[in-house]
Amino acid sequence: MIIKIEDLIKKFKEKIVLDHFNLSLEKGDVLGLIGPNGCGKTTSIMCMLSLLKYDSGTIEVFGKKDISNEYEIKKKIGIVPQELAVFNNLTVKENIDYFCGLYISNKNERKRLVNEAIEFTGLQSHEKCWKRSYQVGLKDV
Repeated sequence: MIIKIEDLIKKFKEKIVLDHFNLSLEKGDVLGLIGPNGCGKTTSIMCMLSLLKYDSGTIEVFGKKDISNEYEIKKKIGIVPQELAVFNNLTVKENIDYFCGLYISNKNERKRLVNEAIEFTGLQSHEKCWKRSYQVGLKDV
C-alpha cells in the first residue's frame, strides 16, 4: 500500500473540511483530485504530506504514519498544483530539468529522468517550447 487514509477528519474552527475521508492507493495508481474550491483537495494533500495536522483518522504513506522529516519518502511523491509553477524564461525541458535538480544532483541521472518524464507525458515535440506557448502546444498532446 502506497497511501492509506482511514476516516480522516480535519476541521478549521467549526467548519469540517474533511469528513471521514478514506483513500487507498497501490503501486502504479495515479490520482487526480478534482473538485470545487473549498472541497478539501489541498487540505487532504497537506495532511498526507504531514504539513498540516488533522483532527482524527489515520494516514500512512509508504508505511509511515508521519513523513514530516522523511525526505527519501517525499522524493517519491509528485504533485501538480492547479497553478503551474514554471519559469517563463525556460523551455519545457529546462523547467523539468530545474525541478528535477531539486531532488537529483547527479547530472546523468537527472538527464535520464527528464527524458523519461518528457516521453511519459508525450511532450517530445514541445520540449523546446517557452512558457507562453505551453497552452497552445499542450492542447495537441
